[in-house]
Amino acid sequence: MQRRAIFAWFPDGRVERVSPADGIYYQACVHPDGIDAIFFGASSGAPRLWRVTFATGELTPLTDADAGARHPVYSWDGQKIAFASDRLSAGAHERIEQFHASTRKVAGDVTFNIFVADADGSNVQQLTAGAYQDHRPTFSPDGEMIIFASNRDGTIRIWSVPSDGSEPARKLLTEGWGYRPWCSVDGKTIYFYSDIESENAGEDRICQMPAAGGTGRRLPNDDGGITHGAFADPGGECLLVHSTRSGEWGIWELPLNGEPMRQLRPAGYRHISHPTRSPNGVLTFDMPLE
Repeated sequence: MQRRAIFAWFPDGRVERVSPADGIYYQACVHPDGIDAIFFGASSGAPRLWRVTFATGELTPLTDADAGARHPVYSWDGQKIAFASDRLSAGAHERIEQFHASTRKVAGDVTFNIFVADADGSNVQQLTAGAYQDHRPTFSPDGEMIIFASNRDGTIRIWSVPSDGSEPARKLLTEGWGYRPWCSVDGKTIYFYSDIESENAGEDRICQMPAAGGTGRRLPNDDGGITHGAFADPGGECLLVHSTRSGEWGIWELPLNGEPMRQLRPAGYRHISHPTRSPNGVLTFDMPLE
């Protein structure tokens, strides 16, 4: 099992490991106020959700150890979280020992559905149901919708569901496959990654589609390597992604005005992925450990 950990890169240049180093800890989401981050992982058994407070280093579990949970994200106001969990799976629960590096794949026949909760993990509400693998939820800026990826029509595509669970899930991406959606700051666009409009299968790039749904198209300035993400930077001018365009995984800014991508390089850190950034400039990422 390749150990992995979460890091925070602060505006003063400090980079600190903020998760344990004894297992796989993955895919953080920084709080909009830059005070903490949530992520998932474990040293063994079912992956759990965790919150780390930057000022103290205090680590708080947000889910129990008897079921798997992954992909936590904050709402844009920081009051809620959304996540995927196998807590209602009829089969065996996911274990970190079988965790697949590509989180589009889950070991075994495990059901994942989407849940929302208060930011401290309380008042959990189930939003989706069925023997599917619903992954990677994110909030619309107004908090009214959850956008997520699911295989519920046989192909991983982008779907939405009201955050209060008042309506069933609705498919947004009508052609091709898509994963890891994120809403634009103005709520009008959904970004995701796919090999749509790529010359070769598996040549994943960042794509966009209207928030109301439809077909996707690739962002033309994402023009090299494989790119995953994306996270809409709070300033609204770029996306944060991770890409192999420099030869290995690294984090990049993808400008929305069509300018060339810009790499972000904390000194001494390589093979880094899954960036998120708060308005005050705190950036989180994950990285494999030796």
